Amino acid sequence: MNLQRTIASWKQMTPLLRKELLEAWRDRRALVMAVSFALLFPAMMAGGTIFMAKKHSEEITRVALLGSEHAPLIEHQLQSPDMEVEPLDSGDPRTLLGGDYDLVLQVTEDFSQRYQAFRAPRLYLYVNSTDTGSGRAQRDLQERLGALQQMVITQRLTARGVAPQVLAPWQLETRDISTPSSRGALILATVPGLLILTLFVASLATSVDTSAGERERLSLETLLLQPLPPWQVITAKTLAVASIGWLGALMAIAALVALMPIMPLAEFGIQQATTAGGIIAMGLVLLPLALLIAVLQILLALRSQSFKDAQTQLSIFQIAPLVLLMVIDAAQIKLADSWQLLPLIGQQQWIKGLLVGDWVSPVWMLAGSGVTLLLVAVSVMLGARALGRESLLSAA
Repeated sequence: MNLQRTIASWKQMTPLLRKELLEAWRDRRALVMAVSFALLFPAMMAGGTIFMAKKHSEEITRVALLGSEHAPLIEHQLQSPDMEVEPLDSGDPRTLLGGDYDLVLQVTEDFSQRYQAFRAPRLYLYVNSTDTGSGRAQRDLQERLGALQQMVITQRLTARGVAPQVLAPWQLETRDISTPSSRGALILATVPGLLILTLFVASLATSVDTSAGERERLSLETLLLQPLPPWQVITAKTLAVASIGWLGALMAIAALVALMPIMPLAEFGIQQATTAGGIIAMGLVLLPLALLIAVLQILLALRSQSFKDAQTQLSIFQIAPLVLLMVIDAAQIKLADSWQLLPLIGQQQWIKGLLVGDWVSPVWMLAGSGVTLLLVAVSVMLGARALGRESLLSAA
């Protein structure tokens, strides 16, 4: 009996749903906004990755070496494909750093005498700390000078019959155990937040128009006079708004996957691990969230005083969740599995895992999606009660 009543209710809502979908999909402004943002961030991410890889591959440290005639071996030992050492007869370090050089290394005139006398001659390294690339160049040069210094120490000890191991009680070797998936998570960490932001941006215009916009045009009052339960009105509007938002998210996923082959991820040690099943799963886990975002946007717009007020409130509303996700990523907080039950956080964790090929628990995905759908149902009921108040129509 209850099933038949439910089917009858949905059949009764079909004309209203058709009307809401037609109005939503005929709004060119909303469609342009959804499509533009959905294609914009994958293109920007691909361009940024290509630029970073190109800059990384072309990043050569240029070192001006003053007084190279006093220490010719230093120039030979420092030369490498990613470090260009140019000996100069003279020059002012400040002027050289202001030109084409990243670092200036000066060898003192008494270097040879002090070196042969084991008196530790000095080397002067000039850097410009205001230059963003000087820190990397300085660390690179210091590592090379440190390796050269260790080689000289070893040779001196060996020449005097002293085993170098006597002065080195242990040897420390750093081994990176990170996997391509974990390295990929660092670069692709922003993708889940941007996909979620796409849901907000793509559905914003439609949600404002179907709520505050209809109230100002007085068409909402006409709709409420029809013999339809308020929950059907909210549900139809939610489905129409969510369809636009979900379309934007699906287009963003498709664009991102299509651009991945041209992104130089291999240069960062990342393997493309996104599978067809992972792509489908990403789209499915975003569907309940699209419904929740749509109904919350509609409720917030209905509570606003005007159409412009609704646009302002929803613009602020879409930034807050993104900031929350960015803070969690930046702080590198280790979340327990139970956090996947929370909307936004659960979808962020699942999409991040699916992007880099990590295993994502279907149980937690289903449980978290169920919680999101439950919140959608609660929000629909709250919206239905709001539609029953006369103050709603006089909010403008």
